[in-house]
Amino acid sequence: MKLFSRLLAPLLLIVLCVSLFACKKEPYPPNDLLTEYYWKEMPVNTNPNLKYFGYYHFSDAIDEVVAMGNANLGKVDAEDIEEIAHMHTKGLYILIMIRHIFFDSDQVDGLKEDYMQLWETAKQELSPYMDRVIGFYVDEPIWTGKRQVAFHTACQLVRQDFPDKRMMAMLAYAAVINDPWVTKLSTGLEDIDAKEYCKYCTDIGYDYYRTWDKAKVLEDIALLKQNVITPGQKIWMSPKGFYVSTRTKSINWAFENMEVPIGEEVKRWIKGAYEIAVADHDIVGFFTFVYGNESTGESYDVWLRRFFTESDEYYDIEIKALYTQIGKAIINN
Repeated sequence: MKLFSRLLAPLLLIVLCVSLFACKKEPYPPNDLLTEYYWKEMPVNTNPNLKYFGYYHFSDAIDEVVAMGNANLGKVDAEDIEEIAHMHTKGLYILIMIRHIFFDSDQVDGLKEDYMQLWETAKQELSPYMDRVIGFYVDEPIWTGKRQVAFHTACQLVRQDFPDKRMMAMLAYAAVINDPWVTKLSTGLEDIDAKEYCKYCTDIGYDYYRTWDKAKVLEDIALLKQNVITPGQKIWMSPKGFYVSTRTKSINWAFENMEVPIGEEVKRWIKGAYEIAVADHDIVGFFTFVYGNESTGESYDVWLRRFFTESDEYYDIEIKALYTQIGKAIINN
């Protein structure tokens, strides 16, 4: 009886611990629950170059993103070494944003006076993490008024010092149209040809979060290839991952499709973009927009982190399942 009593106590403790663990609410449902909502007719990823899947703006949710197991890439400003180290520790690939190193629109040539010193410092600070850095990145350089001579200087210096890394630009749609008059009117830059402007890039993406229409998105990509891309450059897609319904928000409320349920456009975008990407071997990755951080609510009503989080009123398990399934199909390629 004493032996039984001595054995019973630890057994009860084990049962209690298991019960508590089982009852604990996880922030993300296990994959076996998500698979019930997977896309049954999803095409196999037959594009050997489609290997990267990441999100915009998840700096305060790196562990959450990694836990989902569907992303392998993030982008970080060069000076945010702590965040770079965190991503590196978690095994993510990294694109380094170089905007604060090189560009100053107040200067005649558009370059910071001390850009060389800043670049040398950045190279030293980034050195421990370069095994996971796949390249360098500038967001909407034409749209944000970065002078061509400055952009060329930055791209050439990056490629000179890191010839095995990518040099990527994500373009606003105005650059894809490549109309010098539109560019001058919207940015103040004169005589800009997007193909010439981006000639020192290895990778080009564009963002335009229109109501999903596969035929029109294919036309957009054809325009990108015609007006911007040069032989050998690779393409990135930026699927829409947000919902905006009011004019109080600053981003793309005019393009929101109010005739479908909230989240439906997000589903159409990620599925349609994947269908396009697996068939086009020039496409190498997705940067989905937008996961969401502290400031995201200033521009959007609902974003991916809200769609993914079970406790949120906009939680959508189908969106989460699609992103999990498609992301894994890309990063496991």
